[in-house]
Amino acid sequence: MIGKSHKLALCHGDRWRVEDMLQEQPDLLRKDPERDMDLWCHLFAPDDLLRVGNACRVACEAAAAEWCSGNTWNDDVIVGTAAVCWPALALLRGATCKEPMSRGQACEAVLGRLRAARVEIVMVIEDGDAGLECWVDPVAGSFPMHSRGRCPGGINSRTGLLHRVVWAHPVTRIAWEDDDWSV
Repeated sequence: MIGKSHKLALCHGDRWRVEDMLQEQPDLLRKDPERDMDLWCHLFAPDDLLRVGNACRVACEAAAAEWCSGNTWNDDVIVGTAAVCWPALALLRGATCKEPMSRGQACEAVLGRLRAARVEIVMVIEDGDAGLECWVDPVAGSFPMHSRGRCPGGINSRTGLLHRVVWAHPVTRIAWEDDDWSV
């Protein structure tokens, strides 16, 4: 849940601009759907069962689709939540702007406030519809919750545009064989 303080009287000074995100990670300037999906898959253990589109696959074999789940699965049952998706609609619901802003700029402002509040953002994605989505780390010890969002590297079926990763937490760049999955 995004608190009201992160959404009221947004101004341009609040924004975490896509340009700044990409400057932090210049390899993301190049559109690469396979790399983007790989970054998202690295939020999970390689043998975690994921739902991507209408298919379930282990993380190390998952391919992009329009939608994906931030959950791990056992058949049709959610086992755990690795990342919670806050789509543009959730970021902007109830938001007010102190200064005129586009939809994308308002998303950037909410993300800027979330980042300033030290919310653990694990990935930011352009949704292919002039907005941004963010995947966040769920609160430790929270009950597994349904989480669904735009799949990195997927295509928005309405606009035909790519869901591109514009920022990814450094943990997504750790090779599975180098990661410690015991924690």
